[in-house]
Amino acid sequence: MSGRAPFTFTMRGIILALVLTLVGSQKFDIDPGFSSQKSHVYSYEGWVLNGLQEKSLAKVGVRLSSKLEISELSENTYLLKVRSPQFEEYNGIWPSDSFTRSSKITQVVSSCFTRPFKFEYSSGRIGNIYGPEDCPDTCINIVRGILNMMQLTIKKSQNVYELQEAGIGGVCHTRYVIQEDRKNSRFAVTRTVDQTSCQEKVMKSVGMAYIYPCPVDMMKGRLVKGTAAFSYKLKQSDSGTLITEVVSQQVYQISPFSEPTGVAVMEARQKLSLLEVRSERGSAPDISMQSYGSLRYQFPSTLPQMPLQLIETKNPEQRIVETLQHIVLNNQQDFHDDVPYRFLELVQLCRISSADTFESLWRQFSDKPRYRRWLLSAVSATGTTEALKFIKTRIRNDDLSYLQTLLSVSFALHLTKADEHTVPIAADLMTSSRIQKSPMLQQVAWLGYSSVVSRYCSQTSTCPKEALQPIHDLADDAISRGREDKMKLALKCIGNIGEPASIKRILKFIPISSSSAADIPIHIQTDAIMALGKIAWKDPKTVQGYLIQILVDQSLPPEVRMMACAAIFETRPALALITTIANVAMKESNLQVASFMYSHMKALSKSRLPYMYNISSACNIALKLLAPKLDRLSYRYSKVMHFGGYFDNYKFGAAGDVFVMNSPRTMFPSAIISKLMAYSAGSVAQLVEAGVRVEGLTDVIMKRNIPFAEYPTYKKIKEIGKALLGWKELPSETPLVSAYLKLFDQELAYISINKEVLQQVMKTVLEPADRSTAMKRIASQIRSGIAGQWTQPVWLGELRYIVPTCTGLPLEYGSYTTALARAAVSVDGKMTPPLTGDFRPSQLLESTMQIRSDINPSFYVHTVATMGVNTEYFQHAVEIQGKVLTRVPMKFDAKIDMKMKNIKIETSPCHEETEIVVGRHKAFAVSRNIGELGVEKRTSILPEDASSNIAEEPFQPSEKASTEGFTMQGAGSMPREHAYSSQEDPRHATERKSHKQDTCVKLQHLGCQLCFSRRSRDASFLKNTYLHRLIGEHEAKIVLMPVQTDADIDKIQLEIQAGSRAASKIIHVVNSESEEEDESSPYEDIQAKLKKILGIENVFKVANKTRHQKKRPSKKGNTMLTELGTDPKAKKPSSSSSASSTVSSSSSSSAASRDRKKAVDGDETDHVKQARNKDASSKSSSSSSSSKSSSSSSSSKSSSSSSSSKSSSSSSSSSSKRSSSSSNSSKRSSSSSSSSKRSSSSSSSSKDSSSSSSSSRKSSSHHSHGHHSRYLNGSSSSSSSSKSSSHHSHRHHSGHLEGDSSSSSSYSKIWGVHEIYQYRFKSAHRQEFPKRKFPGDRLSSTYSSTRSSHASRAASRPKFLGDVKTPVLAVFLHGVRDDRKIGGLQLVVYADIDSIRPRMQVFVSNLTDSSKWKLCADASVLNAHKAVAYLKWGRNCQDYKIATELVTGRFAAHPAVQVKVEWPKVPSSLRSIAEWFYKFVPGAAFMLGFSEKSDKNPSRQARVIVSLTSPRTCDVVIKLPDMILYEKAMRLPLSLPVGPRIPASELQPPIWNVFAEAPSAVLENLKACCSVSHNKITTFNDVQFNYTMPANCYHILAQDCSPDLKFLVMMRNADEGMNLKAINIKLGSHEIDMRPVNGRVKLVVDGVESPSTNVSYVSAGASLWIYSEKQGLVLVAPAYGIDKLYFDGYMFRIQVALWMAGKMCGVCGRYDAECEQEYRMPNGYVAKDAVSFGHSWILEEKSCTGACKLRRSFVKLEKTVQLAGVESKCYSTEPVLRCMKGCSATKTTPVTVGFHCLPADSATSLTDKQTKFDQKSEDMQDTVDAHIACSCENEDCSA
Repeated sequence: MSGRAPFTFTMRGIILALVLTLVGSQKFDIDPGFSSQKSHVYSYEGWVLNGLQEKSLAKVGVRLSSKLEISELSENTYLLKVRSPQFEEYNGIWPSDSFTRSSKITQVVSSCFTRPFKFEYSSGRIGNIYGPEDCPDTCINIVRGILNMMQLTIKKSQNVYELQEAGIGGVCHTRYVIQEDRKNSRFAVTRTVDQTSCQEKVMKSVGMAYIYPCPVDMMKGRLVKGTAAFSYKLKQSDSGTLITEVVSQQVYQISPFSEPTGVAVMEARQKLSLLEVRSERGSAPDISMQSYGSLRYQFPSTLPQMPLQLIETKNPEQRIVETLQHIVLNNQQDFHDDVPYRFLELVQLCRISSADTFESLWRQFSDKPRYRRWLLSAVSATGTTEALKFIKTRIRNDDLSYLQTLLSVSFALHLTKADEHTVPIAADLMTSSRIQKSPMLQQVAWLGYSSVVSRYCSQTSTCPKEALQPIHDLADDAISRGREDKMKLALKCIGNIGEPASIKRILKFIPISSSSAADIPIHIQTDAIMALGKIAWKDPKTVQGYLIQILVDQSLPPEVRMMACAAIFETRPALALITTIANVAMKESNLQVASFMYSHMKALSKSRLPYMYNISSACNIALKLLAPKLDRLSYRYSKVMHFGGYFDNYKFGAAGDVFVMNSPRTMFPSAIISKLMAYSAGSVAQLVEAGVRVEGLTDVIMKRNIPFAEYPTYKKIKEIGKALLGWKELPSETPLVSAYLKLFDQELAYISINKEVLQQVMKTVLEPADRSTAMKRIASQIRSGIAGQWTQPVWLGELRYIVPTCTGLPLEYGSYTTALARAAVSVDGKMTPPLTGDFRPSQLLESTMQIRSDINPSFYVHTVATMGVNTEYFQHAVEIQGKVLTRVPMKFDAKIDMKMKNIKIETSPCHEETEIVVGRHKAFAVSRNIGELGVEKRTSILPEDASSNIAEEPFQPSEKASTEGFTMQGAGSMPREHAYSSQEDPRHATERKSHKQDTCVKLQHLGCQLCFSRRSRDASFLKNTYLHRLIGEHEAKIVLMPVQTDADIDKIQLEIQAGSRAASKIIHVVNSESEEEDESSPYEDIQAKLKKILGIENVFKVANKTRHQKKRPSKKGNTMLTELGTDPKAKKPSSSSSASSTVSSSSSSSAASRDRKKAVDGDETDHVKQARNKDASSKSSSSSSSSKSSSSSSSSKSSSSSSSSKSSSSSSSSSSKRSSSSSNSSKRSSSSSSSSKRSSSSSSSSKDSSSSSSSSRKSSSHHSHGHHSRYLNGSSSSSSSSKSSSHHSHRHHSGHLEGDSSSSSSYSKIWGVHEIYQYRFKSAHRQEFPKRKFPGDRLSSTYSSTRSSHASRAASRPKFLGDVKTPVLAVFLHGVRDDRKIGGLQLVVYADIDSIRPRMQVFVSNLTDSSKWKLCADASVLNAHKAVAYLKWGRNCQDYKIATELVTGRFAAHPAVQVKVEWPKVPSSLRSIAEWFYKFVPGAAFMLGFSEKSDKNPSRQARVIVSLTSPRTCDVVIKLPDMILYEKAMRLPLSLPVGPRIPASELQPPIWNVFAEAPSAVLENLKACCSVSHNKITTFNDVQFNYTMPANCYHILAQDCSPDLKFLVMMRNADEGMNLKAINIKLGSHEIDMRPVNGRVKLVVDGVESPSTNVSYVSAGASLWIYSEKQGLVLVAPAYGIDKLYFDGYMFRIQVALWMAGKMCGVCGRYDAECEQEYRMPNGYVAKDAVSFGHSWILEEKSCTGACKLRRSFVKLEKTVQLAGVESKCYSTEPVLRCMKGCSATKTTPVTVGFHCLPADSATSLTDKQTKFDQKSEDMQDTVDAHIACSCENEDCSA
């Protein structure tokens, strides 16, 4: 028994397990099915709704309800009958409105449900679906939607599980949850489907071929997200499990701006309920059925129509004719409002048209230009195979003009649908003879074809070889025939396609794998690399391998390597590869490439776009390896600039790159490439890319007709070059200007202008015969006039994204953009005298031209975005429409009289309202159906009575609410006044849904007004998102409207008169108002009238009449520019409180009178006032009475920056009170305490002459300046601030202090510890014109005498330039009226440019008597260090003012410039704009790297100080009213000259040369200089080295190595002494020697000596000038590239022209900015040290006859070496200087040389002629002695 127990137990366990398994299987054996022999009747309802998720907004949708009858035909095959289908539409406000029956849709669609369907069903899975033959796709898909509800995957053993399940939307991630109700034998199953996570998603997109999914963060940021949930109720019975109810709900949401709450929603619901089960078996239908596949949604073969309109498609030809007629007839004068819809309708009709239809239409309209143009545009945009065939036929038959062919081919190929049918047609199109004849057409066709292939290959896994073959053949043919133009075209096409299969072809153009490719031009090689970069999107690893190979190959041209670097970063390399690039950059000797790599990595390291995160962080790490010195390279080196931003809230960003590639041959960029890309919601698109490349253009521009090759020196220079080992002239650059444009990474067009084209252009410009031919053509065109009308669709953008819903209806998101351009032109002209055959440009200066023109261009952009259901039967969608229509009508008559310097333009005034720009935007819910064509139901998404913001709702009493009903309370039930204010009151506009704005600028005298109006109503009161702002209606207009005037205006006239006749024009205008006056009136009368016309007599009379006045009552509000016109001798700060009140009052009154002066004096400055304002504390008296007193010397100005008072009170205390009250706020109080608190930064724009003199003991200012403390005769004011907490007290002029100046020493101790912004700007103007100092007891008398002397000086400089000068320009804009009155504007310009103090004044005045509005501007240069300007406007130029001042000087001991801007009073509108802009200043400053410090500076003043701390760095301090921004050592893009300041006494008039010559000084600084002084040589690239020249040997110092060989300069040590040099110059037809003789430099030209003193030699041929300067001679030969050569026997200096960059060679270097490769020898290799480099440029001479006894020869290393364990003998790979045969070395120097080693027993020796050691590899380096001086007693002359 015991033995059987375990067995029994085991058996029991097995039985229990089987029972449990059986129970489990019963529990989950719920595979649904349908009972045999029975028929099941279900009710079905399915609806789709589209709109925003909020209530009370419009939604649109459709609902289908029907009964379904399902019965079994055979095992697992069932019959489905759809009984009484009923369609209902929804188009109204959700949820208050309801669905409405649509008999039309029901009637149209129900016809396909009359016949039954068949489907396979087993274990809850739907198999194949069968339906009647030719059943429409929509009906089949609706059936799929119904059957999709019955799809279930039940797992026996689990009740919660996940799987990828097939459904109507594809194979998607699905989760099941099963719940059991045992009691009632019921089961509940929940199935949820994630529509964004699908293995095989059913979707279709159009127009998105160039939008790439982002490799990072792909799922997270999708714009469209969807999910579906199905709830099943199953009942179990004996006959099986039956589905009793299914409810499904699906949601798709789109967030166009990636806002979490700004979403539009598509909601689909279905309900299937079992009604009854009948005991009847289904019978097989007697109709033939065909299989329609599985449950997976099937798109129709042709896409449904655009969701913008429903078109009857039965007879497309007739509809096309009707549409064309409508378009042409309604768009003759202007764009009709519906033209975009009609054009899209035309395109839609063309899509369903056959080739025969097109041919028939062509026969009808080919001879009607307007019809033909619209038809061709529509067919080109159609994108079907038939349309492309039609275009091809037209081109083959030569039916189209050149322009029509160009547009048709371009549009057709870029917009066509790419498939296996269109690719062969596009390939065939390229071969047509018409295309082959024209290079431009050929280019457009090939690029278009490559775009077709690109789109086609993006849809397939592998690109068919046949599609690529034509382009590969083109590339092969181009290489075999050496055709550069074809090479370029082939590479551009390969780049457009971007297929890895083309890599082998590309490599043929790059020297890394093909040796023959070395001869291919650089611009072709760079194109090849750009093509490789495009392929990297598909095969990054392979491409990276080739690109890194190109990058590290230093033998390749720098431009090619830089392009490879740019392409590598396009491939999104990993950290390892980026580190490799950094390593290459670290060892790179070519600074152009190193700078490019470094700046590229630095630019990328700052990128914030998500898809750049990995690269950005990798670059940040790699940058740590690189030296920051690469960041300090100037603009001459290649750079990459990156800009961009990313808005994480909206998942949107944009980034741009600018590649600036420099060539060693030019000072300026040889190539600039800029690109812009956009990132949005997980996708990235290359929006636009453009590039310009310039090669050899300098040579074309600078080319002079000088026959360099014919000069005798040309041959001599060439022979000298041959004597140098391995020397060869630099290859000539082929002139080339090329540019290209890419959109969405597809190259649309490029242009390449080569040498021949450039020469033809230059010939046309320069050659008289060609020029006259061109001018004749232009003249005949002007005479015959230009007239015509042109309308052209210029863009059609179509984006569509379609996904199925669970109901079987498609959900489509679409965007359609149409752009149309129109121009009506009528221009004719007349020229007197007419142009003749022997035309000269000077004739134009004597001619008169009359032009009549009527030009009316307009541009219409129309965009529609849709979301909704779109089938061939009905469309239910949300539409957002936007349109912008721009018209610029220009109708005028112009007369240009060049001789009289007069231009007169007349145009008619505004007679009718003209809309210049109109923009409208609306959002609708739209319903259409095929049964009611042309009828659509539209509901605004935002209803008129939508609830407003709840905060704005008025309170309603309870009885009122009960009577009116709560739902009626909205914006419409507001009180009348409230409703009115909601539109008009701007204070509440932002809180309401309606916005209204109207602004008009009236030009009364021209009879016109320009109005801007804006209306908007949006849903932002519900949610403040961009999408809700789009929902609603918006309209903005700019309209030109007529305005009512006293008399009719005949015409508007603009007249411009320059020169001497400007004054007479002004008088003439005045005389036309009254009786004609005698034209020969005296000059003084004319000036008086001029002043009266300009309205400026009262501006200047104050200054002229009050100079000797004691007092003058001031007018408040006269804001004049005091600072710019202050006499330095006029005001002296009192040093003691005993100064008399008489002085006080006279001082203040004279200040007031001077305040009204308008212009400035030469010696005047505002620094006195500035110093007083800022340092009121330091100028207060130190006496005991002044510490508490509030009245002291009134010579100190108040610090109020906003005060406009002109108080001249004799009492300083009352003055102080007045100024305080007149200031804007307490912060700007003029009391002395407030001024001392911020003495460091208070304003100098005060107009008060109040005093401010209280003690500064408790001052807390940062520093207290005492610029003018030299005027103080008591103790220094700083002694009274001994307890102050000021940081430091400056004493710039402490040397002039008569009392205690102890503060200066304490200040000097702590000078170095302060921030840059704490230093004080020292004006050079102040130092150049120092003030005289006066003892305190003589102050009053001295002051009065100074004042009178100032008056006489001021009188000598007129305030109004019209007193001494006639106007240089007069401009009038006015309306010519019936009553002969003149109304309009007049501008008069006076200029005094040639005087010692240049000045310009501009006056704009209103010509009517009623208005006193004027504008006055004055700009003048006071001296070499100061320029000032102001702008005043308002009534008599006295309402508003802005003033500016530019002063040069020193700042923190560095040369600096300060620009100060003051705005004492400006209009509120200008202030509000400035305040808005001001908000962005701190953020912008932070982004630019500035530091910020809060500080109370003058409230109406800004200062910018730029201090040049080195040629490449500057400090910048910006002082704004409430902050200081500063940046130290800011890098400058180019070096600026920093030299000694030139005293004003040495400057030649006009004094503004310092300002005018600044650009030329910078340009001069850019020019390269090479100098030799003793043994120190400085090259063109500013590399310095010491080098001792071997005796008697000429060195090639500087030579033109271009093919022109324009000049050569040689130098040797002179015979007389070691420090003296002699030079020889070969230049043109001259040989010039300069050598020291008896302390002077002797000049010998072509063997003829010149006099030893005052040399002046001028060549008869090309410009050459030699003259004496100081102790030496100067040679100037600009035509040859030598700007200046100086030589005095000791010092040699040569400066060459900018255009010689990269063309030089010799000891002075190449002038190519490559400092690391400066020691470049004649053979092109870089020497190992300076000595080897110098020796390589020595010119050998013949034995015995020549003075140089040195020869270059290869040497053997004296010692044997062990190399890799083998004893070896070594020979130099580069020659070393040795004495000639028979000579012995008397002096040697060590040089480092490379050696090639051979085994010691090798037979090779130095005598072997066959062994070319210079071509051998370098095995080791060692030092050997080079001979530099020889003794020749036994010289062998046979050598």
